[in-house]
Amino acid sequence: MLKTFGDLEEDRKIDKGRLDEENAIQPMRYGFYADQYAQAKTELERAKNNLEATIAKQSLFYRRNPPTDLKTTEAVFDALINADREVCDAKEAVTVSQEAVNTLYAAVSSIQDVRSSIDNLVKLSVNKFYGEQDRDITREKLNRN
Repeated sequence: MLKTFGDLEEDRKIDKGRLDEENAIQPMRYGFYADQYAQAKTELERAKNNLEATIAKQSLFYRRNPPTDLKTTEAVFDALINADREVCDAKEAVTVSQEAVNTLYAAVSSIQDVRSSIDNLVKLSVNKFYGEQDRDITREKLNRN
């Protein structure tokens, strides 16, 4: 059966009865979210670059076409650029991209915690297995005497 990922709530669940399978799929689970995180970081860089280019383009536009009803100062140019619809849209795209990066960073961290939990559950399971076996041997020795 091919395992699909993308539902973080489901992907953080561990089937304690199938630790061998959980251990086997963990690298794929981590890889899925790490890849999504890398793609989101790339999109954030694109959004930042677009914002810089949009600011530069609009700055040039306003400097070439200064308003006739306002005194042309740096503060006026800054205000015009910051209020410009294209600049505002580009800033919103950066914000949305940053939110995706933050969310996927948390997802990758969460999936790393799943890895640690699987490791701990395996250790507990192994200790329990050997602990019960040792107790059984000790009981047999006591029963023989």
